[in-house]
Order: sequence, then structure tokens, then C-alpha cells
Amino acid sequence: MDVVWILLLGLLIGAVLGGLGGGGAILTVPALVYVVGQRAQDATTSSLVIVGLTAAVGVLSYLSAHRVKWGMGLTFGAVGLPATWLGSFLNHRVDENVLLLGFSVLMVIAAVAMVADQSKTRHSERSSPRRESRAPSDQDRQREWSGAIGPRSSHSTAATSLLKRDEASAGETQRPSAVAIVMVALGVGLLTGFFGVGGGFVIVPALVLVLRLPMHQAVGTSLMIVALNSATSLASRMTTAHFDWGVIIPFTLAAMVATLAGKRVADRLPARQLKLGFSSLLVLVAVYTAWQSIDGLTHADSSSPASDESSPTQISTDIVQPAQARAAVAAGATLIDVRTPEEFASGHLGGALNIDLSSPTFDEEIATLDADSTYVVYCASGNRSTTAIGRMADLGFVELLNGGGYADLTAELPSGS
Repeated sequence: MDVVWILLLGLLIGAVLGGLGGGGAILTVPALVYVVGQRAQDATTSSLVIVGLTAAVGVLSYLSAHRVKWGMGLTFGAVGLPATWLGSFLNHRVDENVLLLGFSVLMVIAAVAMVADQSKTRHSERSSPRRESRAPSDQDRQREWSGAIGPRSSHSTAATSLLKRDEASAGETQRPSAVAIVMVALGVGLLTGFFGVGGGFVIVPALVLVLRLPMHQAVGTSLMIVALNSATSLASRMTTAHFDWGVIIPFTLAAMVATLAGKRVADRLPARQLKLGFSSLLVLVAVYTAWQSIDGLTHADSSSPASDESSPTQISTDIVQPAQARAAVAAGATLIDVRTPEEFASGHLGGALNIDLSSPTFDEEIATLDADSTYVVYCASGNRSTTAIGRMADLGFVELLNGGGYADLTAELPSGS
């Protein structure tokens, strides 16, 4: 995909993150899969880098105001570390359609959580009594607390004392449960490792309701936990993950810039409409993701060799090393570039055929090739080439290799003119 489009996508995601806070990053994975064309596993890895760095930058804005509880955040992250590693381990051992189907469920949960939070906010605003008198300013409060001015009324003093007693009583009777803390930390770690999301829509409520943090501290501490969990998950993937830096770097930089702009724009727009609109968008994306995933699983089941004993050996869709692709081409294999004509024109491998996977005539064009020959199929990252190999196998092609991304192959194979 062209860098301009990646930048625009990063700006869009960053604007959502800045305008809505927790939950916005959940769109990163489907965007990388269905717009950029990454494999699901690669998209979750890219998302970890993007979300982790963006969260780390966000933490800096909370440090000067002392709104990050370092001890609690580090403890939370350390407790969830085993689950983060487990999630990363499972991520590369499930079918990408199963991974995306689970992700669609996660998006629906995030949407419901945002709507529920908005409903609670509205209920709280309606049920709270309206004050006719002017609300005291920060200076009034400071002078009153310091004794510079007297209490506003005996009723106010009594109410304040009662509130303090209620808060003290709540603190004594509603201390956070160690079991609840461990369960939430493990759950968030598993989400981060498996799906490549920060889990802010889970962490913030957990810090407020379970650990009793004030909201202003919960947000800053949540960002630190997101950054820590993302770093942990990335560390566990270093030897197996594929990092498409040509996508990750411009996407991340654009998201960081747009996060600041998105916050300023959102401050001028009604929060309720923003959250409801974004929740609706999440549900739509979740439905599309689920539909694509179920279709992929159904397609895989219908073409499974186990259903027919006479069928040929199952063709592997795993991405081969660039050196393997070079050896295959040297032995006579034909290169097939399944990207769009625009992507192909911006750069391709020498001698490659361009057969656009998104074209309605893809199957017809593939059918004109010799099914007994060997082919190395590649795209931008490996997602579309995986799909193309599946469709070519259905047409009777057997000798197929998944070359993965064009940028990786250029290290071993010459570019075309």
C-alpha cells in the first residue's frame, strides 16, 4: 500500500484515539488486515508497536501532573506478565480466521462497554441534584480549607463531614480483593498478548472499581500498563514475529500526531454522540470481520484434504524465507504479484506476473496458467498471497510457495523495471 494511504489511516486511528481515549486502538488490527493487507498475526504485532508507543507518549503527558501510580501499575503489569506471554504463544498457533473471529467478539464487547459507560454517566447527571447557588471555585475551596474564610453554612459542614465518614466507611468495607486484582491483571495480559490490543476499555474500569483509583490517576496508570504489556508481548514475539516497518513507522508517527489533534477537536464536540457513533462503527466492523472469518473457515473446511482421501497433499500457506523463494525462482518458478496494478507499478520483482487478487477476473486469469508449474506468490505483507494460494489450490495448482511481502523479497530477488 502507498505510504500516503498508510499515513491517512494512521491519522484516522490517531484521531479516534485522541477523541475517545480507551477503546480507540481496537480498530488498528482490522484496519491493518482489511485495508493494508497484513496477515492477522502480523497485524497484531504491528498493533502492539503502534499502541505501545502511542501509550508511552501518552504517559509523558500525565507525569508532570503526578497522575501515574508507578507502584500499582508495575505490580499490575508484573502479575499479568505470564498471561501476556501465553497470549503471544497462542497468537501464532491459531488459524488467522479464528483469531479474527475472536477479535470481532472483542469489538462488540468494547462497543457495549462504551455504551454502558455513557448510560451510567447520563443517569448520574440526571439523578444528581441541581445546585442553584454558584459552585465554589478552586480558590474558594483552598481558602476555606486553609481557614481564610468560614464555612458556607452549617448544613454544608455537616454534609462534608457525612461524606468523609461515608468515604472512610467505603474504604474500610470495599478494599480491593487480591483475587480480583490477579484475575483482572491476567485477563488484560491475555488480551494484549493474543489480540495485540491495549485493553484500555478494560483496564480503566478495573483500576477504578477494583483498585479504587481516582479516574484522573486511572487513565495515566492505564497508559503505563498498556505500554508495559505491549513491550512484554513484543519481547516474546521477537524471534517469530514479522515486523513490516514500512507500515509500522509511518502509521505510528501519524497516529501520535493525530492523537493530540483529535483530543482538541473532541473537546468541542458532544461526548455522548461521539461515543455512540464510535460504538456503532465498532459493531459494523465486528460484523464485517466475523463474516469474513466465518467465510474463511467455511472455505477452509470445504477444501480440506481430510474430506476426500484421494485429494492431494495439503498445500502449505506459510511464508517461506526469501532465500527459499530465490532458489525456487532459480529452478524455474514463476513469480505472481497479487497486489493492485497501482502497487505493482510502484515497484515489483523482475519477471513477475501481476494478477490482482481483488479483481473479479482473478480466477479466470489464474486458470490460463499451467497448473503443473511452480509459482511463488507474493503481495505487500503475506495476507493476500495466503488467500491467493488458497484459491489457486482450489483451481488445481499444487506447486505453490507463499513469498510473503514484496519488501522482504527484494533482499534476494532483483526488482523489475
